[in-house]
Amino acid sequence: MPRPADLPPIARSSSFSTLAAQGAGVSRSRLRRKDLTAPYRGVRRASTAPMSLDERCRAYSRVMPDGMFFSHSTAAALYGLPLPPTDHEMLHVGAARPRRAPRAAGIVGHRVSLDEGRIVGLRGLPVPAPVEVLLELAGMLGHDDLVRAGDALVRRTDPLSSLEELRAAIAQGHGRPGIRTLRTAAEWMRPRTDSPMETTLRLALVRAGLPEPNINHVIDIGDGRSAHLDLAYPSHRLAIEYDGDHHRTNDRQYHLDGDRLWRIEKRGWRIVRLNRSHMARAGEEAVRRVRDALASMGRNTPL
Repeated sequence: MPRPADLPPIARSSSFSTLAAQGAGVSRSRLRRKDLTAPYRGVRRASTAPMSLDERCRAYSRVMPDGMFFSHSTAAALYGLPLPPTDHEMLHVGAARPRRAPRAAGIVGHRVSLDEGRIVGLRGLPVPAPVEVLLELAGMLGHDDLVRAGDALVRRTDPLSSLEELRAAIAQGHGRPGIRTLRTAAEWMRPRTDSPMETTLRLALVRAGLPEPNINHVIDIGDGRSAHLDLAYPSHRLAIEYDGDHHRTNDRQYHLDGDRLWRIEKRGWRIVRLNRSHMARAGEEAVRRVRDALASMGRNTPL
């Protein structure tokens, strides 16, 4: 079989529309050759490698009708919000009324009531504003997943919204799917978090009857330095540190952690270090360790 003809520049990008390629002189027979894949109708890609979410969105955007946007869990994932494990192969695409929801293979279409002024650009892709995405997630997620998503929007580093903005939008979300669950979840959302596991740990502690800890409490550790404690009970000088995988796999992070924790302890704080293995069964072991630490420091805690 002869070697496929070279493609013009427009067809060498990560993905391209067949109409654009034909306009550049690419024949229909060339567009059917096996060196090109068809992730969506009317789209071709000069690669057989698996596609990331961002790449799939960019591929579909080549043929996405004007006025439509990536929505729901697709938009949330593009924003980097934590989501429960699920099949993200389907792209959620919204259309503001009176437009019809899109229908295409690999696409979940939504017809929504949304002011087009609430559509923003995210790395060149159209998505709803962050608060609107949280309202969309209310119809898809349960209570704790909504709390984690809300915490991520008002996180300590590069927050996408404020807690006041979230609660104001939720209060006005009358009739939205899942709005009651979201309103309950909003009461548990807190700003300044660093990770969804910190949120999960905080929820476990409070549900077990322990006092709600401070989030990212800042202390002086000497030599003009300060440290953010993941969770803390300042009155008992008890710090709770959650170690994600990067604390273990990143050699530089491992050594920085050792120095940081030594300085925290030197200032008279006790540290309870936790990781994913302690979070099984609704954080049973994590709760036990924190409860024992508080009890040993003279705090009467619920059994």
